[in-house]
Amino acid sequence: MKRYFEKSDFDLFEIDGLEARMSVIREAIQPVFQYYGDTYTDYVNDYTNFEGSFHIAQHRRRTTNPPESTWSAIGGDNRGYKKYPHIQIGINDEYIFMFLSLIDNPKHEKEMAEFLLDHPTLWNDLPNDFYVSGDHTKTKTNKADEEAVRKTLQRLIKVKKGEVMLGRIITPESGLLGDGQKQEEFFKETLEVLLPIYKALLDLYQEEEDR
Repeated sequence: MKRYFEKSDFDLFEIDGLEARMSVIREAIQPVFQYYGDTYTDYVNDYTNFEGSFHIAQHRRRTTNPPESTWSAIGGDNRGYKKYPHIQIGINDEYIFMFLSLIDNPKHEKEMAEFLLDHPTLWNDLPNDFYVSGDHTKTKTNKADEEAVRKTLQRLIKVKKGEVMLGRIITPESGLLGDGQKQEEFFKETLEVLLPIYKALLDLYQEEEDR
């Protein structure tokens, strides 16, 4: 089973046609997702004390257009992950990513955003190579400095389509590509920064569910 991303993986986004691109995703990308899911899901769950599931996007709703990105997710339950905060590992034509994600209008999204705004010490001193995005359908990211994260959280509260994705990326020029050990270390280091934020959100989420 393939265990790490390679530079050639980005070539899949040049393939036209839904089935042709999905065939390469299933063959070359999903085994890597599965490996990292097997590697990190228990680690994440042990830290958070939440039995999150592991999911791989299948893009079954698509009938014509091939996916412009593909991803996996640690979190949620057996039925899905998007209504929960979750950890994504994915790839698009510009970068591979690991993001803590609040996307597609999860439950309690405003409460979670307000909580983070009220607890800036969780995120206002992130490493310089962390990025934030406000739209999972676009590749644009900003450096995750205090101002950018704050604006993204405020937008999540005010705008129905607002989202937050926070983490690190691997670009096609990265020396991590093709090196499984370095990739695992990269994702593990990323998780160690994200997990305190993720656990705080999960704890709040559960408190809201129990009300």
